Amino acid sequence: MSSVTRHASPETVARVVAALVPLAAATYTVVLYPLGPWVLGAVLAAYAILLWMRPAAFLLILPIVLPAYDMTMWTGWLLIGEADLFVLATLGILLLRTPPEAGDLPRGPGGWILAALAMLWAIAVIAGLASPLGAMPSDIPYLEPLNALRLARSLIAALLLMPFLARRQRTHGDVALRLGQGIACGLAVVTAIVAAERLLYANLLDFSGDYRVAGPFASMHVGGGHIGAYAALALPFALSLGTLSRGTLSLGTLRPRILGIGAAVLGLMLGVYTLAATLARTAYLAGAAGMVAAGFAWPRGRRNASVLGRILAAAVVVGGLAGIVAFTGMRARFADSSGDFTTREGNWQAGLAVRDTGILPTLFGMGLGSYQRAMLVRSRVDRPSDLRLLPQGANTALEIRDETAFFLGQKIGTDGGPVRVRLQAKAVDEPNMLGVSLCDKVLLYSDQCRGGSINLPVRGRWETLDVTLSTAGLGRAALGGLLHRLVEFSVFIQHGRVEVRNVSVTDAAGNQLLANGDFAQGLDRWLFTDDTHVAWRMLNVYLMLLFETGLLGVAAYLALAGAALLQALASARSGIPGAAPVVGAVTAFLVSGLFDDVLEAPRLATLFFLVCIAGLLTRPAADPLTPSIG
Repeated sequence: MSSVTRHASPETVARVVAALVPLAAATYTVVLYPLGPWVLGAVLAAYAILLWMRPAAFLLILPIVLPAYDMTMWTGWLLIGEADLFVLATLGILLLRTPPEAGDLPRGPGGWILAALAMLWAIAVIAGLASPLGAMPSDIPYLEPLNALRLARSLIAALLLMPFLARRQRTHGDVALRLGQGIACGLAVVTAIVAAERLLYANLLDFSGDYRVAGPFASMHVGGGHIGAYAALALPFALSLGTLSRGTLSLGTLRPRILGIGAAVLGLMLGVYTLAATLARTAYLAGAAGMVAAGFAWPRGRRNASVLGRILAAAVVVGGLAGIVAFTGMRARFADSSGDFTTREGNWQAGLAVRDTGILPTLFGMGLGSYQRAMLVRSRVDRPSDLRLLPQGANTALEIRDETAFFLGQKIGTDGGPVRVRLQAKAVDEPNMLGVSLCDKVLLYSDQCRGGSINLPVRGRWETLDVTLSTAGLGRAALGGLLHRLVEFSVFIQHGRVEVRNVSVTDAAGNQLLANGDFAQGLDRWLFTDDTHVAWRMLNVYLMLLFETGLLGVAAYLALAGAALLQALASARSGIPGAAPVVGAVTAFLVSGLFDDVLEAPRLATLFFLVCIAGLLTRPAADPLTPSIG
């Protein structure tokens, strides 16, 4: 009797090892997670099981998780977030379950453009990590060389997911449609979060006030129009809900087509609400441009009898946005556009003034993530503030260097009773003041504030703050107690440098309400906010790309967007479902970048790159032999 030993092929071994790397990275990160790691671990495990059973589920889940699952306001983590763990889990499970083939990559000019963009960003990452501007220590990731990797993770994630998108396209030919439907579902979830925020902090249907929502985009803690750019990008994909194959959705005698049109109309309504709630002029313009582009790209002819209805839907969206502008307080904001443009011009000039000269910085940039450090070191205006942890024996102090309207805060729970705030602080350079506050606050807007302060008259001497604050009226509830306003404890100083340590907030029973008040876990659970938005970016994505990736980086970015637009347009005109919204989404994102750095939010940038890749992967249906851009 003989036995036969079967050995795994080298390809199988390599695939298993490659799958274990992202799974191990996700597991390690979950262990360090500061908010109930077992809960996050269970959610990821459930997602992994679903993905093993239904590999295509990532096309639905990731476009929901990327914009909607963000706990940064509670974790304080800026280098990595919950959505990144879902991406890692997706890579690991799909490598084991449905590995792509070697040919599952965009071919032709589209593939070359992606390769060029990846190469140029790799050069920019190396330059950002090696830049001498990173020599000064900081505990704000934006002021550290690792900021290069923080920004690059958006393109890295999209490129690593690309083979699985390509595999789905090769086997089913519907990647743009399914990804678009996932994005539309994500927009619905974000709209629910936005509606809850407005219900708590403003008014659900009155858009004449000044409150601008942040929703699940904690990346806006230093300003930015990330939620507006997202809403404009996602809005055209509501039309993807109108394309439902038989058996996908049915209810009684209603045909999938009828339900699909209803879902599309509902999706458009939800998307327009979120867009309106941003109170952002650029977002309005981008959303309108995206819908017009999607309507223009929508196929004509017998194969799409509802084309007139889709164009009318686009017209309703544009008309609705125009009505919001005409009949609310946004008229004043549009009237002040010239003044705001002057501010932006000053911001652009200040940023470009600190660039290096020479052929290499011009072509390849100064390095990804280097802008904030350059402003800190070289500029006299728009300099960012800073935080630095200082171990002092058994204690850890935190140095706050204030250049802007800068606050360090943590979300806490209260029972309506008084709280006692205690801490130690000392002035570093010159006499100073440190203040504390309790406010209803999401990110940048504070309400119902109360606080105290301590003078620091002698440089280098520790002083003790001990003050009792009322919490009456904070944390107001809505919907019968299902929703509550977020309450934030913050510390802030005058212009200069102050060290603070042993921060404590206790209730009347002596229970500690703060986490990590001794900074033993670094800045976990703490998140800073800054009202001086121009200190952290140039308000134009193309100028930011020029600064950090050079002329070649700008060209590659525009080439990717252009190739995706042309490919999706050709596919849409030949009747490929889901292609027309890609045209609208890419158009909207390009417009959003005219007055903001829309790539500084990695989750948003990842979604954009995935949309571009989906556009490159579509193929015109009229003639399979037609040469393809992607």
